[in-house]
Amino acid sequence: MAHERLTCLVPTHNRPHFLRRLLRFYREHRPDFSFLVVDSSQPAAAVENVTVIESARPDLKIEYRHFNLDFVGKCAEALEVVQTPLVVCCADDDLLIPQTVRQCAEFLEKEPGFESALGRAVLLNSTLPSWRGTLKVLKGYSIEHDRPLDRCRQIAWQFFSNFYGVHRTASLLDNFRITRANTDANSTPHLPEMLLLHLSVMRGRVKVLPQMYSLWQRHGANASTSKWTAEQPLAEAHYVRFKTALSERLQRLETDPGDADQFIDDWYGQFRETNSNLWKRRSSIGERISRILHSIPERAVDSLWTDRARHCRSVRSSDLIGCESTWQAAVKLICHFPQGIPAEPDLLKRCA
Repeated sequence: MAHERLTCLVPTHNRPHFLRRLLRFYREHRPDFSFLVVDSSQPAAAVENVTVIESARPDLKIEYRHFNLDFVGKCAEALEVVQTPLVVCCADDDLLIPQTVRQCAEFLEKEPGFESALGRAVLLNSTLPSWRGTLKVLKGYSIEHDRPLDRCRQIAWQFFSNFYGVHRTASLLDNFRITRANTDANSTPHLPEMLLLHLSVMRGRVKVLPQMYSLWQRHGANASTSKWTAEQPLAEAHYVRFKTALSERLQRLETDPGDADQFIDDWYGQFRETNSNLWKRRSSIGERISRILHSIPERAVDSLWTDRARHCRSVRSSDLIGCESTWQAAVKLICHFPQGIPAEPDLLKRCA
């Protein structure tokens, strides 16, 4: 896989300490893909980001763009300039394992019916003692139904995000254009996420390889404090835009309009409520029956699962085949620098 086939898109905002950690990892583990850092930081942090990137240029093929836009807007603008047919997104505080990223890219090039590919994702909580288990493999599974609506139902039933998988650039760009036109990331940050997810699985299947793929870190700076929905009357208006965009595209793929609307209302109708009423409203009979039926297999699995975190398990040796040393280096780097790598030498010594 040459650099001209795959680009790693790294969104960042006022966190040069995490960007510095990410680029240190890749300078040591030289991936065969290029990087595009898309930044929305304030001036001081943006200058520091540029300095970090310039220091990495001898070892990495890396470009930089700055946009004073929200997350969806800046990613949409960045994708406009990506020249490679495949793209993978990586948060500035995460690490992707290059060997598995390459396997995902090679899989997509051989399988045109698949829209995205990724591997095992692991959550690292460095604040926990080792006996509690700091590393947990998150849920993720291949979605291979023939019908777009069936794929949407499956991802809604057992949600996981394929956003940080490898995608076809043209498709992901179109998904961002649609999402940007039909949602407001500042007012309702979860609706863009849901729309991007469903646009992706509507376009094609999702493949999850059994190898270790990404390391996500849990820390105070990435804890979600955003509201799930806007206040009325905006909540209703935002939901209608989201529903209309999703329903129209399902219908273009030969989904019955009534089935499309029913699916969206059953799974995402709560987004039309105000934040205070989100979990208090009385569900319709249809919603309650649908959720009860969907929960039966999940409850059966939970009854056998010993881990307190649903759909999580410990890392197995089979997950690390072909990438064990790279994986161990990623874990070690994040554990040594859980708040990223600061610029000041004295702070750097304290973090180490």
